[in-house]
Amino acid sequence: MKITSQQPAGWRLRKEPFPFQQTYVTQMTELPRFVSTLLAPFEVKEGALWIEVIVFEPKELIWYLRGRGFVCTEGQLNRAILQAENIVEAAELLECVLGQWTDFAFIPSPKEFVIYADHDEYTTIFTASDETLNSLRSTMKLEGFKEVEGWIWTGPRSPGNIEETADG
Repeated sequence: MKITSQQPAGWRLRKEPFPFQQTYVTQMTELPRFVSTLLAPFEVKEGALWIEVIVFEPKELIWYLRGRGFVCTEGQLNRAILQAENIVEAAELLECVLGQWTDFAFIPSPKEFVIYADHDEYTTIFTASDETLNSLRSTMKLEGFKEVEGWIWTGPRSPGNIEETADG
């Protein structure tokens, strides 16, 4: 694992990285199963987790990183990039950070999808194709994970949009 605490110039997930998206309620009590279900349809080799903002001190993340030889503070992690070098590290890192009050993006390699999660316990996944998203949605539904229906992610720390339906 690698950590870059230097803020990248100009980076922020300001718009949808891919045209198809679905938001889920982050299952805090089932993070390992939630993460493995999210990652299962993809062939993730490694991934970069870009911390947008830390709302409360991420004690578990600090301890997780310390266990891997990285001693850091909350200030050093805010706007940091955490680079997972394989699928196991990527899954562990996602589980850990999803359990914190942190807004972040996860960008895997290969870039078949992008995840944006926020401290309000919403996880939005973006895909390049409707087929890929529908496959993931079927798997998530089968596993009992709750979609946030009608929610359209519009940017970091925004209230999003709820789509109007014909009957509402």
